[in-house]
Amino acid sequence: MEHVFLFEYATCGAFKELEPSITVEGLGMFKILLDGFKDVYTFIDRRIPLFNYPKVSDYRDKFAEYLGKAAYCLIIAPETDNILYDLTLMAEKIDCPNLGSNTQGILDAGDKYRTYKKLKKYMPKTEIYDGKTSIDLPAIAKPRDGVSCEGVSLIKSESDLRRVPRGYLIQEYVPGKACSASLIIGDDVHVISINTQEIRDFKYHGAKIPFNLENVEDIISAAEKIKGLFGYVGVDFVLNEKVNIIEINPRPTVPIIALNDVYGFNISELLLRNYHGKEINKYLPKKSVYLKKEKGTVTGSYVSYGGYSISWEMID
Repeated sequence: MEHVFLFEYATCGAFKELEPSITVEGLGMFKILLDGFKDVYTFIDRRIPLFNYPKVSDYRDKFAEYLGKAAYCLIIAPETDNILYDLTLMAEKIDCPNLGSNTQGILDAGDKYRTYKKLKKYMPKTEIYDGKTSIDLPAIAKPRDGVSCEGVSLIKSESDLRRVPRGYLIQEYVPGKACSASLIIGDDVHVISINTQEIRDFKYHGAKIPFNLENVEDIISAAEKIKGLFGYVGVDFVLNEKVNIIEINPRPTVPIIALNDVYGFNISELLLRNYHGKEINKYLPKKSVYLKKEKGTVTGSYVSYGGYSISWEMID
């Protein structure tokens, strides 16, 4: 059997503390991929009462062992503190075939300032904050390697600016519609879906899938400039009169949870097809849904944890 070692950072025992709002996203991504692969080889955090796989207290006890025995791996982890980079480097050293991005792609996409230097044509002006900035206010402040809106804030005044940590990024504020693109990247860049991002007070609340965007050329061109991106990649952008790339995520992102239902494919199988260089068809949506991350236990939710749920509902 050709097992896929499926590793999702929250689900598989990496966090010392499981922050429910983040953990429920990871569980949702893990579950949809788990359901799609025929043979999965993995382990689960002891604190998560789901999934019939070996339970662990610390992923480091088994991570290298599972990489060494699997036919493929798919690693979902935050870019923060080079976590995704380091785990992927281990896979590369063990020579485990990786369905996701390689270390070079993660290095350039995981550091938002490195991304900006490669994609200046497509992105709002961005600087490293050293106590001053040439970017007009209001502006956005965020960590160079944050995920899921972590540490992001709107800087409206000089007093706000003085509270920004040195080394954070200051990015030009661009008004418009917050969106994301779900890509599968192999020899070519395939735009699988365009989605909204439902963000309130810089917190992610879900996505409406799909969102109609006819011109995706800038998204494809930007992704092509980051060498080493592979498999599922998420691109966040703000849409006004043009596409303004905000960041590139070199790993699966939350909209993946609802894509099978919307488009009628199996995203796990597509990732395997992509790895083997097989054709990725263009899929048209069969329905529109609102993917929601909510506080509370929602009846019929896809996944719940710690007082948060992820579910989706049809949009007329």
